[in-house]
Amino acid sequence: MRKLKADRGIQGLIPAIISLVLFFLCFIFFDLRVAFTTLGILILFYSLAFGFWSFYKTGNYYMLVSTFYLLSLGGVMVLMKVPESLHEPVPQLPDEFKVVLVFFYLLLFWLIYGMVTKRFNYRGREVLELAAWDVEEGPESYTERPRPAGVVDYSKYDIIDFTNHLRRIMIGMTYEEENRVLIVPIKYGQEWGALYNPNFNYLEKTWIAFNFDGQVSVHISRKDYLNYKEDLAFDHLCESMGKLFISFADFYMRGDKVRILDRLNSVKLGIFS
Repeated sequence: MRKLKADRGIQGLIPAIISLVLFFLCFIFFDLRVAFTTLGILILFYSLAFGFWSFYKTGNYYMLVSTFYLLSLGGVMVLMKVPESLHEPVPQLPDEFKVVLVFFYLLLFWLIYGMVTKRFNYRGREVLELAAWDVEEGPESYTERPRPAGVVDYSKYDIIDFTNHLRRIMIGMTYEEENRVLIVPIKYGQEWGALYNPNFNYLEKTWIAFNFDGQVSVHISRKDYLNYKEDLAFDHLCESMGKLFISFADFYMRGDKVRILDRLNSVKLGIFS
């Protein structure tokens, strides 16, 4: 049974909505050729603003697949010889268009594979579900104070390598401080602040901290706590979150990285969750 409330946000659809609105406005006030060219230029911009930047921030190489897919899609839109109106015949397509179209189809199949296997997805929602898996309602009230959640026996550089891996597989963004590294789980559609806001306050979000002396602590934001359907036992929830990430660390240190994704996939959320 799902512990989180249903996600009805449309944040992830905003770029697509903007694109469609702009396309139809150009079609209404100009013509079909201008509409496709404008849409192509906008998609090329998205490839740089979203694709390359997301790769830079996360280190997830599948983001490059998305980037080059958008580049090829934008190229198709710009190079396509679209008639000015729906009543005119379609002009002959140039050779450059055919080359870009081949890359577009190849990248499209790769993109679909990445989406089905959830290589592009931010996995924060699954993290919150897993943490609450065995947690029941309880009398403890919510508090903003971080809670101790366990101890690990790994070196500073092991912890940095581990948390960088969590960032690359989209579990969350990482923030290295003087004595610790924090992992902030990111949910799909809510990555914009972490990616683009230079004043993003990660300390007010849900985070899991690995101190370089081995101490693990957990902070769950009020917003994430209230997103659960029930008032879960707060101490137990924090403890469960800490144990979850300690188990991730153990998997990583043993060389069983795939088990981290197995745990996340066991939640069986949809592709766009």
